[in-house]
Amino acid sequence: MTSINLWDVVHVPFDVVRDGYRQLRKALFTEARPSGEYFVVDRSVEEIEAALGEYSFAPNWEFSYHKRGEVMNLARVVHERNAVDGTTYRWWQTHLRGWRNDDGRIELHAHWELEPTENGNPHIDGVGFDFDRGMSTLRSFLDEAGIEYESTTIEPERSDG
Repeated sequence: MTSINLWDVVHVPFDVVRDGYRQLRKALFTEARPSGEYFVVDRSVEEIEAALGEYSFAPNWEFSYHKRGEVMNLARVVHERNAVDGTTYRWWQTHLRGWRNDDGRIELHAHWELEPTENGNPHIDGVGFDFDRGMSTLRSFLDEAGIEYESTTIEPERSDG
């Protein structure tokens, strides 16, 4: 019996599926932009992504909530054994998001957390979440990549209610 490789016959429009999923995610899973410390970079999104991609940061749009206005969403996944409340977790990520400010520069905000595809509910529950470690990790990679930045603080979004 001869076998047929389905991929030789069927062409899945992955770009269309991916873009449709991203739009659905924006419609259903959107939150306000986080407040706190940001690093402001005077480079394009493409330049930042390319530089940080050299350190294994990769697009992460599919597995995160949409934060209003974000123009960049990257994660760097690592295998590291860490125990939280008696449970050992092995897959973690530095999750980086970026927003374009009124001057056209990119404001970067990062945190350390469980990798969501391996740790679904604990990730959603915020187990092991660490903003300071995320920003420290981002700072070290920006420094190593030779990307200059300024530090700023973004205040919480105001509700118009």
